[in-house]
Amino acid sequence: MSSDAPSDWPRENERSAAPPAASSLPPTAAAARAHVRCVLRHRTDRGEGAVTERTLTDILLVVSELFTNALRHGDGVTRFEVSAEADEMRVTVGDRSTDLPQQRNTTDSHTRPGGEGGFGWPLVRELATEITLVLERGGGKRITVTLPLC
Repeated sequence: MSSDAPSDWPRENERSAAPPAASSLPPTAAAARAHVRCVLRHRTDRGEGAVTERTLTDILLVVSELFTNALRHGDGVTRFEVSAEADEMRVTVGDRSTDLPQQRNTTDSHTRPGGEGGFGWPLVRELATEITLVLERGGGKRITVTLPLC
């Protein structure tokens, strides 16, 4: 993690007393994943149940995909919100682009410049129980996914 990252963002496998302030944005996908771990740890500490390793892996994969895509294709992350309810987690990632995610055509390697990427969105669609895409009035978009915690 860079030295200019907010000190309230935990590192990937670091315990934190409380989730970072909602007003700051994680500087990296690793910090976003650490925040999710922290939210889930606090949920467990409140007696709301721990998630399985498989569920945690799926959630972290989705967070990584959404966050990385916002950095790579969306001109930066403008919003990051995570909440855990009784049996589901909601993750919202916003960016500056109005381009919606696209699924790669697996038979055409020229779908994207350099023939790279395009495989994360199908994973997000497979793992999420609900997806909401919103184009913001002032530009940009936000993607909210709901993921099962059981």
